Amino acid sequence: MESHTPTHVPLGRAAGALTCIVFGLTSLFGSIFIHGPVLPIMCLWPWLYRRLAEIAASMWQSKNVCSSEKVFRVKVVITGDAIKRHEKTLVIMNHRTRLDWMFFFCCVFHCRVLNRHKITLKSLLKWIPGAGWGMQACGYIFLDRKWDTDKVHITNMLNHCVALKAYPNYLFFPEGTDYSDNSKASSDRFAEKNGLKQYSYVIHPRTTGFIHMVNTLRQVGELQAVHDVTVAYPKSLVQAETSLLYGEVPEEVHFHIKRYSIDELPEDEDGLAKWCQDRWEEKERTLDSYYNDVTEKVEKIQTVTANRRFPNDKVPPLSDRGALLWFCIAGWLTFLVFSAAAVYTSPIARFYALAIVAFHLVQWYFVDGVEKLEMLMYGILQEWKGTGAPAVGSPKNNNVNPYDKYLKSD
Repeated sequence: MESHTPTHVPLGRAAGALTCIVFGLTSLFGSIFIHGPVLPIMCLWPWLYRRLAEIAASMWQSKNVCSSEKVFRVKVVITGDAIKRHEKTLVIMNHRTRLDWMFFFCCVFHCRVLNRHKITLKSLLKWIPGAGWGMQACGYIFLDRKWDTDKVHITNMLNHCVALKAYPNYLFFPEGTDYSDNSKASSDRFAEKNGLKQYSYVIHPRTTGFIHMVNTLRQVGELQAVHDVTVAYPKSLVQAETSLLYGEVPEEVHFHIKRYSIDELPEDEDGLAKWCQDRWEEKERTLDSYYNDVTEKVEKIQTVTANRRFPNDKVPPLSDRGALLWFCIAGWLTFLVFSAAAVYTSPIARFYALAIVAFHLVQWYFVDGVEKLEMLMYGILQEWKGTGAPAVGSPKNNNVNPYDKYLKSD
């Protein structure tokens, strides 16, 4: 499936910078004027809060699809199996650049699962004003890369979603970081130490987090499949977010999806680790063929990249939704104008905006994230009701409240 956009035209520095500024402002005002009014519902009706937060998050995520397809004019090609709308799944992907997640929004948007899509990512990103606050509200899983604490947080987040009957699909990068010279060197050292093959297109996955997510979701009975996604850039790639400021984007991004029923995965940890490692070995072979086996050569020297495709040309059932993207662009620009005008002209709007900003600063200090505050409030409500929240690893146990208060200790 190709995105419904004209031929790629570079934006240039001015247009790229302007697009990023609009992105930042809409994220900031969205966190204040769209998610802000929903926050009190967290304390009264957690189920409703989670649904409203997901709607607000899908609006924010649609804006990213608009940026990629309609503004930056990136062509997205999707092949392989579908991510079904109501299927409870874990999505794993190789991490070629720091922007893979942004372009993958296009994939889940056309699969019509954007409102359920969440990402695991490093915790530093949660404190970007506006965008980071929105990701907290969406329920992204932020990792400190300290397994003792990350393990507890992943478990609590997954169990919390089940308790509220919110069944997201999580995008998880087993490699732990994007492909770069440093990560490639680290992967090669790991391979040499453990007698493994050195890879050229991927880095060796860290299986601990993958195993824990699969096992936890299995324990709560909310995992039907694992979707293995391979991402590739056939013409050019952009490694970091800062490149967007200069209007630099890849002309095309290709995603190939392979679905595995949860029944196909081993149940023991060693088997799951081997299964994940086998998928990455398969990715290495697939990407080697993708980048080197082309149908044309120019003077047997210059490789023609235009024909790069994954070997499986099967296209999953997807929705165009182009009109919705144009509506989204118009809606967000209108929202930006009215929000800026309100803050500029109305003392009440300015006070409200400052109050929301202050709220995020205070909860950052005491609780360390809106997603953790949500779990805290849910646990308190369950205690007041005398039912207790579902125990970690056992959602049917209503006698124990396992949710940590997450208050920072000295």
